[in-house]
Amino acid sequence: MNLSHTLFTTISNKLKLKVSLLNEERLYVKNLKTRIDLLKKIKENNYKDIRADKHQLKSENNQNLVIVYVINISFLKANTTIHVSDVKGNMKLFYSAGSVDLAGKQKRKRRVAVSKLISLLLKRATFLNKKPIALHLNNVNFYKNLIVSKLKRTLYIRLIKSFNQTPYNGCRKKKLRRKKYTKKFK
Repeated sequence: MNLSHTLFTTISNKLKLKVSLLNEERLYVKNLKTRIDLLKKIKENNYKDIRADKHQLKSENNQNLVIVYVINISFLKANTTIHVSDVKGNMKLFYSAGSVDLAGKQKRKRRVAVSKLISLLLKRATFLNKKPIALHLNNVNFYKNLIVSKLKRTLYIRLIKSFNQTPYNGCRKKKLRRKKYTKKFK
């Protein structure tokens, strides 16, 4: 029983590897076909529109690399916010911890606020699927891995920037003045 199980796993692993290699070869062949068709079109047009076709080919290849939307997650002293905007800066969505029914000191509970905000964002922002996204994190120290892992499940994150503006131990305290003690005479 054990020997047959190991044989089955090794054979299935080899088949999976061959299938993945075949898929890669299919993509290469597809790219070659499109380039051949493009070259045939250029030859038929007597080399008139060579620049336009080259530009079209480059734009198709680079289209996957361009960032389309920016998600900005910021932890403020008393709130947690998420902004979604396009590359030009036009705001598409904005949510704060108050929009998921958190009030007062509950808004400072980062783990709860972030998880609720991300789930709300993924429900409402269906236009973000399969598009390259930049993720900007403001003052997100310990929750960076949590946020990135939750967003990577459903979104294609191309770039992550972290901006930490608060120091770890805070500002230096003011020096305390000593009280002067004077002797009281009776």
